[in-house]
Amino acid sequence: MKILGFDLGDGESCVTLLDRDSAVEPRVLPLMGQLSILSAVGYTAGKVVIGDAASVQAGSEVARVRFKSRYLTDPAAAADIRAFAQGVVAELMRSEPALMAEVTHTIVGCPAGWGEGRREQYAALMESAGFPNVHVVPESRAAFLYARHARGLRVDPQRMRQSAMVIDVGSSTTDFAYIVDGHQQDLSLFGDTNLGGGLLDELILRNAIEQSPDRDELQRVMEESPAWYSYCELEARRLKEKYFLDEKKAEEGTGFSKRLLVCYDGTLVLNLSLNADSVGKLICQPIKALGGRSFLVCLKDALRTAAEVSRECPPGVVILTGGASRMNFLREEVRAAFPDSLSVMTPEPESSIARGLAYAGRVDANLAVFRKEVASIAHGETLSRLVAASVHDLYEPIAEALYGIAVDSTVEAVALWKHGGIATIDELDTVIGQKIAAAFSGEAVRTKLEGPVQTWLSGLMRTLENELTALCVRCGVPLEHMSLGAMPLQTGLSGVKLSLTGAMGMDWISGLMSVVFAAIGAAVCGGGGIAVIGTGPVGILTGAVVGVLLALIGRSGMEKALRRANIPTLLRQIVTERAVRRGLERQKEDIKREIITSLADPANGFSARLTLSLGQTLGAQLEQMAKNAEMSISA
Repeated sequence: MKILGFDLGDGESCVTLLDRDSAVEPRVLPLMGQLSILSAVGYTAGKVVIGDAASVQAGSEVARVRFKSRYLTDPAAAADIRAFAQGVVAELMRSEPALMAEVTHTIVGCPAGWGEGRREQYAALMESAGFPNVHVVPESRAAFLYARHARGLRVDPQRMRQSAMVIDVGSSTTDFAYIVDGHQQDLSLFGDTNLGGGLLDELILRNAIEQSPDRDELQRVMEESPAWYSYCELEARRLKEKYFLDEKKAEEGTGFSKRLLVCYDGTLVLNLSLNADSVGKLICQPIKALGGRSFLVCLKDALRTAAEVSRECPPGVVILTGGASRMNFLREEVRAAFPDSLSVMTPEPESSIARGLAYAGRVDANLAVFRKEVASIAHGETLSRLVAASVHDLYEPIAEALYGIAVDSTVEAVALWKHGGIATIDELDTVIGQKIAAAFSGEAVRTKLEGPVQTWLSGLMRTLENELTALCVRCGVPLEHMSLGAMPLQTGLSGVKLSLTGAMGMDWISGLMSVVFAAIGAAVCGGGGIAVIGTGPVGILTGAVVGVLLALIGRSGMEKALRRANIPTLLRQIVTERAVRRGLERQKEDIKREIITSLADPANGFSARLTLSLGQTLGAQLEQMAKNAEMSISA
């Protein structure tokens, strides 16, 4: 899986490629031999041309620039964007056909201020230009991911984990991303969609025209020929970049200048120039697109908003990116707005967004896998598989516990019969069934099973922890975010609340109770109750009576007679609890075997119900942990 990062900027554009499974950083794919090209599109002999070729000087009949900044307000800008994107795709297919065949996702940047609906339209526009499977990501998020992953940006990781402010100053917008402890905060992506370095390009050109002796003629040419206007504005941009790339040298001398020949009806001369004095005036000059405010005033306002948003947890580091971040006055304003923060500028700011977009593609692809597998662990196949592999370890302790509960219930019933509270063996049989049913549906089951269940859960959680560790490593999630040991303890072990009776199901519990009761009843009340009363002096008397009844009315009649007989209370006192328990002990293995067989029967659905019961609480906790982990890796 290969991911393209496409940074279509208002001034320059760049494309990067990242192999999802590789540790190598995204690499820039050259376009026409350049690491970044001018965001310009034109037509020569009816053919789309991009970059430097889209210039009247290069023979282009039509030239368009700064179309991205016009996208929100000018319907015609979409056609320019699509044409430019088509030109980029065509160039990539020409220069890297094999690599392009392996690309599965394209991540395109947009200003933070664009809403979800606008992003969807932009993605569809890019796909119509030929980019595969487009996702649109805020450029400030891409800048943060680049700063986080790039090896060339030496920032203390601890500072990045605590808090960070990313400021992306492009040609058309200024975007901010505020991150605390690796998590995006509320209002974490914000910015000024009108404040960009391209405004200064316009001012440089406009001021040069105003100062020219050919002002009126130049203004007419700019109005009548968009191609010549685009060419002159691009030259103003280049002069601005040259100045800020070596601002110290420019200030030590007389600045930089550029002489342009504008050939329209005739030849006109346009002189562009920048020096320290003119730059100072430039950034304080009112700009119509900013509502009559200056670039500097709007920058201060945007930084003031960013400082207010981060007031409770000021950023430990402020990361500047975007081509305009090279402007010294901008860096000074950032330091003034965040005096206690470390300010750094990304190396190669022209490609940092494109690299960050490729990282965003990998992060989001890993997130998709992470979400799917956490859901599977919590509610689906993984949890079901793990429960099925270990549920047999619960059968024996459950059978032992249920047997013990049934014996205690039986002893209570026999004690009641012994003291005259129950008249006959028939009634004793009924009361035993009632007491077993009550015990099975009450707290006795939970109390008896708490220890064995917690032991079983401990083993299951260890196995699950191994699954989560492997998933975290595969998806780049910090292990501490998905540690089951970090779960808040709600009840029992590892914070997992297990309703075993819920897992069994009341219908199945009733069926299991019938199995247990049948065995217990046969052991205690079978043969007309001889198992209970056939010991000691009572047994001697009973034996004599049994012999007479057997001779007179046969076995069936004899058993019915004994079950209905009201044995004298004095004789019942000879029946001991120990004798009853010893009699039942002889049936223990058979009773437990019946319980285990019932538990293991797929038709009863015990394993499925157990998985569902676990998923109800374990799933909710895993999903909350996953949300926290997602914010940490997707910021």
